Amino acid sequence: MQLGVSSYAAIRRPLAEAAADLRALGVGVEVMCEPPHAWPAPVPWRDGPPLALHMPILGINIASTNPGVRREAVRQITETIGEAARLGAPGVVVHPGSPPYEEVFPRASGLPHAVDSLRRLADAAGAAGVELYLENMPDVAPGPGQPRVGHRIIFGVRYEELREIFDRVGHPALRLCLDLGHAHLAGQETLEALLRDRDVVHVHVSDNRGWRDDHLAWGDGEIASVVDLARALPPSVAHLVIEVHSLEAARVSLERIAGTLRPKEVGA
Repeated sequence: MQLGVSSYAAIRRPLAEAAADLRALGVGVEVMCEPPHAWPAPVPWRDGPPLALHMPILGINIASTNPGVRREAVRQITETIGEAARLGAPGVVVHPGSPPYEEVFPRASGLPHAVDSLRRLADAAGAAGVELYLENMPDVAPGPGQPRVGHRIIFGVRYEELREIFDRVGHPALRLCLDLGHAHLAGQETLEALLRDRDVVHVHVSDNRGWRDDHLAWGDGEIASVVDLARALPPSVAHLVIEVHSLEAARVSLERIAGTLRPKEVGA
């Protein structure tokens, strides 16, 4: 299992400027392809193969009922796949997309678009020799103790829905990315199901306090006390990526995680 850090820790700086600080952490790097940090292509990374690329997020919706929006989303992620192949990254993290407003169309009307887009992207990934890592999404709330709304505005929050999308795509290039912070926000049932799923090969590690996707250092929230990284992860996991809000949080997380994992678990 390879240990890494997401460039999300330096998302407000250009990747070329932050690269030295990311390299100094001494682990692999997952590049967040978000403009202006590291997008549009070409991705400005020149320090060996990244552990993965992460698709652009803001404004991208592969499940949109607007075909123009959907085509552009697929185009940009396909370009991300091409960049992964060029840089030697083994995979690209993708999101399952968002449903239409319930007041306009039924939620389920967006699912076929998500599945069709992912099939197209998986075909492109397979042809390029990389994988897609389909990520579970968070069930966030407006504030502590308030009703959760994440499951209403994005697909893939509940395990059953994420797994339905994955199975309907049914492509060998498609694997799963377990985001532990997202899974904690989605509830214990979803977290436990994902921790048992042998299609999970890529893991995002961060902590939170149970209502917002805080991207805290591991151990600064609620999750580290209930998930033992040395024992709980499925044996299929190849990459463990720290996805936190700052470089300092990344350093702290790496120190804490290195103390729990055996040396053979963090090899290259």
